[in-house]
Amino acid sequence: MKDFLLYASVVVLFLVCLLVVLIILMQRPSANAGMGSALGGGAAESVFGGESANVLSKMTTTLTVILFILSFGLYLGFVAREKKTPSAIAPAAATATKPASPEVPAATTATTPAATAPTVPAATTPAAPAAKAPEVPKAPAVPAPAK
Repeated sequence: MKDFLLYASVVVLFLVCLLVVLIILMQRPSANAGMGSALGGGAAESVFGGESANVLSKMTTTLTVILFILSFGLYLGFVAREKKTPSAIAPAAATATKPASPEVPAATTATTPAATAPTVPAATTPAAPAAKAPEVPKAPAVPAPAK
């Protein structure tokens, strides 16, 4: 349910971003500029009336505040979601860096392969040839260029 709310908020944030862009483009600093002139001239006046500059500036301020609040809330939501997911690397790294306890002698913690190997009768075990690692040819040394 939390993931649904996070991703629904992302969609709302996207819509708010589009609205902010459109509202900013509808504002016109001069008589023949802005998106209002591209839409047939005076589109903002026909929609919002004679006081369109005040309405557009209030909408810009309101939508910008909503944009920042949504952005910060989504940041916090995704950070909290990331911290709750377990990491496969963290437990291995914690055990690898953990020093051995001083109370237990090193000889008792090490196990020999003979002690842990199961005993199988020799007649049922096939003899496997010893596998030899293939030798990798060494690259010839390249002399350094003369200066």
